[in-house]
Amino acid sequence: MVKKGIVVGVLVGGLLGMGVAAAEELPSLYRGIRPLGMGGAFITLSDDENAMFFNPAGLNDVSGFGGVGLINPLVEVSKNTMGFYQDLSDLDTKNQQKVIDFLNERVGERQHVRAALLPNFYMHNFAIAGLGQATVDMEIRDRGANPTMPTHVRLDTGVMASGAFGFFDQMFQIGVTGKFVQRQGVNKTYSAVDIVNDTFDPIDDADKAGKKSDFALDIGTKVNFKSFLKPSVALVVQNITDLDFEELGEIPQQVNIGASINPDFWILKTTFAVEIDDLTKNVEVDDDLYKRLHLGAEFRFPMILAVRAGVNGGYLTAGLGIDFWILSLSYATYAEEIGAFSGQRSDRRHVAQLSLGF
Repeated sequence: MVKKGIVVGVLVGGLLGMGVAAAEELPSLYRGIRPLGMGGAFITLSDDENAMFFNPAGLNDVSGFGGVGLINPLVEVSKNTMGFYQDLSDLDTKNQQKVIDFLNERVGERQHVRAALLPNFYMHNFAIAGLGQATVDMEIRDRGANPTMPTHVRLDTGVMASGAFGFFDQMFQIGVTGKFVQRQGVNKTYSAVDIVNDTFDPIDDADKAGKKSDFALDIGTKVNFKSFLKPSVALVVQNITDLDFEELGEIPQQVNIGASINPDFWILKTTFAVEIDDLTKNVEVDDDLYKRLHLGAEFRFPMILAVRAGVNGGYLTAGLGIDFWILSLSYATYAEEIGAFSGQRSDRRHVAQLSLGF
């Protein structure tokens, strides 16, 4: 077996069905490309399939039939990983010293790949979806004669359904999402010796691992005020009772709050939003406020174009969406804080999605 192919398989194989959660990130189940472009500030705007993961109350803002996503592959790769793969293609992975040198040159780098499919249907006050998501995270450590590579592989599959209702002429909205998720994966640290060994296969290790599943609810509220600026405020409790996959990770219950204004300028529809996640600090990774702060803006032009920008945990984000009715293309770039506090250590990522639906 060619070891180069196996190591590449850890990264590319993740795109085909395996996933991971990184220890230093604030955990989440699924983040769509539109919210990522807006810095994650989305709970006051949740008027599409992303409402099932951000704020189901936003489905009350959908007018009639919303849309159907039939095939919508999303691929996310960190900036480090693009270079990692390029260099790996030229590496003789049967030579242990060359593998050691290769790893030593990249000590401290985070490698990240995520892929997802979210077939969905949404309309006024209702949405349903199936989730298949894969993420692979690696980080090379211990510079020297025997560098190590902690590797986390995860596969999440699940179903979710959301319902919403509006009161007082849609001024006050409330929504609920129920989600059942099954996770399979592995946490394992590999060495240079493992990489050159014929038995090194993290994908196979994950395939043989057990599965964990859990169910949780989200309850969201949203208030729309009638004025020129169309302000909105929202409060969401996510993952009630926690999504707990035991040794494969936990997505704790958290309380998120946000506000936005949504003025129209002639043909241009806009949103400017702010959001703070995990107000009660149930996520025990750290308690830095700025990692939980999100700022975002979206500019929606007539027919096909939307431009997005924001700040996620202190780092700039940007996004672009082009909608050709049954075919849409989206791109976003954002940075994730993987250190203990905002500004310490970022991982810049690029996300692209092709969606076929109507």
